[in-house]
Amino acid sequence: MEETISLFEIADELLEYADEDDHRLARAISRLDPEIREELLVSDFLNAYQVYLYAFTEEPSVLIMDRLLLQPASGLVRGVFLETIEYFDLYFMMEGETPLVGIRCDKEVITSMRGRNAHHEAIRYAQEHAE
Repeated sequence: MEETISLFEIADELLEYADEDDHRLARAISRLDPEIREELLVSDFLNAYQVYLYAFTEEPSVLIMDRLLLQPASGLVRGVFLETIEYFDLYFMMEGETPLVGIRCDKEVITSMRGRNAHHEAIRYAQEHAE
């Protein structure tokens, strides 16, 4: 009889393996089966900061890191606030395994950027359109 392992158990093993090293955790997540990884990236078993590191492979600013640490990864389905640039609000989201940064102005979604450079592209967009 085949035993199935729960998403909680997978996350628990990954977190134990990473031993508080979020970069090591991001590398371990990248080696998971794509179907499991996709589910884990928007679960309550990780926080949004851990997913940010996996998605963008870089550290955010301290303020953004603090915001992301307080949010479960499940919040990435609808978006987790990153920062405000001029009058644009940037939100981090995950769509499957693809990171997105949505750009909103007065709660209206203006556009979104996709992929590993999405955050930098969103910052550039906000700065260019702020004038």
